[in-house]
Amino acid sequence: MKVKYFLLTIIIILLVNCKKELNEKSFDGEAPKGLVHWNVGKVEGPNNGFVNQVVILDVYYPTSSGCDYVSQFVSDKSNGNIILIKAYGGTVENALCTMAAVPKIINYEFIPLKKGKYVLKFINRNGTKIIHHLTIN
Repeated sequence: MKVKYFLLTIIIILLVNCKKELNEKSFDGEAPKGLVHWNVGKVEGPNNGFVNQVVILDVYYPTSSGCDYVSQFVSDKSNGNIILIKAYGGTVENALCTMAAVPKIINYEFIPLKKGKYVLKFINRNGTKIIHHLTIN
């Protein structure tokens, strides 16, 4: 009887710890050389677009000084119309920088290849996501 309860407890623990969204694989790609995974504060831009035409989104990211920057996005398109995106950047070394800790903006360009609804998920370092929805005609 104790063995059954033990096995049942193990199964419940395993099921509870499976928190991944349906149809969404994890995105553990390697960081580009010399860059670190950067947080995203918000994403703004159009919610509609057309096939094979660039959709440009404004991606806001926090900084601690004028030397902080985001220079590259890495995306995983293996989840169909759910696009997982990580921002990468760094801090300029040995330079005079403002001490203002203000958000900066960088453009993210997305080219949809087919009609449909897309979900762009910008992943932060702690696993939270900033989500932007697109309808492509």
